[in-house]
Amino acid sequence: MVLRTGWQIGCKVRVMVSLMAVVALWATVAIAGVNEDLIKAALRGDLPEVKRLVAKGADVNAKGINGVTALIMASFRGHREVVQELLAKGAEVNAKANDGITALMAASIKGHREVVQALLAKGAEVNAKTNEGSTALIDASQEGHREILQALLARGADVNAKMNSGSTALIAASMKGRREVVQELLSKGADVNAKMNDGSTALLIASRLGDWQTVQALLSKGANVNAKANNGETALKVASQKGHREVRELLIKAGAK
Repeated sequence: MVLRTGWQIGCKVRVMVSLMAVVALWATVAIAGVNEDLIKAALRGDLPEVKRLVAKGADVNAKGINGVTALIMASFRGHREVVQELLAKGAEVNAKANDGITALMAASIKGHREVVQALLAKGAEVNAKTNEGSTALIDASQEGHREILQALLARGADVNAKMNSGSTALIAASMKGRREVVQELLSKGADVNAKMNDGSTALLIASRLGDWQTVQALLSKGANVNAKANNGETALKVASQKGHREVRELLIKAGAK
């Protein structure tokens, strides 16, 4: 089977599980120290407490559980004012947690547009990658955050950046049926025939899912209708196996064999 569970769980679930685990720990574990208190206050969005702790000497770049910083946690929760305060006090905008997640990625995957803009204005690295090779653009695309996608692309995000698995923003969006995002990415030069390491393309993935609108959009931009995955599967084969009649008809009309 071409679509592997590892990717279906994908960067979103891994990022979300990682960050949510940290959120839970910070919310429930009492940890002494002004730096830890700062991270917890940032997580809560407690601006007055953040200011008080910084004035008291808390290190805005201190790292806590799994290497997260106050800025990463505030960005994940969408606390714009806290994010701005931390940045104003010298928080490192491109600091990474142990898994490579940055504040920009955390905000992008959750759809916090104003936080994304604040981070970009302070020089957030738009093409930074996690340990698995994911980027803020891939995260935003998978979650269907079109406005964030546009902001990232305007700042030079690589529309064809690849994860370690070979997946791209277009493939991620196709897998989740994010049709508007698919169209946006295609209009910005996304490689319609990009392949994952297992040979899967966006067209094959959308065909397996029965998403005829995404299939149509991909075909209109020149998707190779007869591209094969490493195991020999094609878009037509998987659509037929799954009983997706409309997709099958579209593919045959486009020359699928």
